Amino acid sequence: MLSPLQARIVGLGLLALGVYFTVQLLRGLVGYLRFRRVRPTALVSWPVPRPAQLPWLVALGALGAVLALVNGWMGRPAHHVYGLAVMAAYFLFMVPLATRIRLGLYPEGIWGDAGLVRWADVARIAFVERPGIVLVVLPRTGGRSLRLPVPPGEYGAVRKLLEEKARAGALQLDPGILGLV
Repeated sequence: MLSPLQARIVGLGLLALGVYFTVQLLRGLVGYLRFRRVRPTALVSWPVPRPAQLPWLVALGALGAVLALVNGWMGRPAHHVYGLAVMAAYFLFMVPLATRIRLGLYPEGIWGDAGLVRWADVARIAFVERPGIVLVVLPRTGGRSLRLPVPPGEYGAVRKLLEEKARAGALQLDPGILGLV
């Protein structure tokens, strides 16, 4: 049996877990709905590579669901059950749903690992060609960079579309430091 202090710490941890995964579920759903809206307009896109750990993440979700059911059956506080249930929903629902998002270039911007960056918000881009081809996009807002793994068969089309967007004025890149690109 846990001491009152330990029980309080576990309760606060499960409450924090519930809040965190609620936010992640909402962010994921908003991102997926945004993708559904822009999906028909794709200029060039490809499926997300299936994560190697996907079965483990789904298993983690199933374990969380079982633990939520057991905690509910045992009459534990609602925030214990909620924290575990929301975590389970994230891993059972959102993680597989995110693998349906197609990465690539859209009329609105570039869709990569961190979501969509609008063309006007792109400050700098660079291709990193080892071990695979990855387009790294730095947003003007100073937020986190976006990575777009590019399949070798799409590399030429992506470069061509980026050049077309730059010529059309939709993609206005910041000058390089000391004149370097």
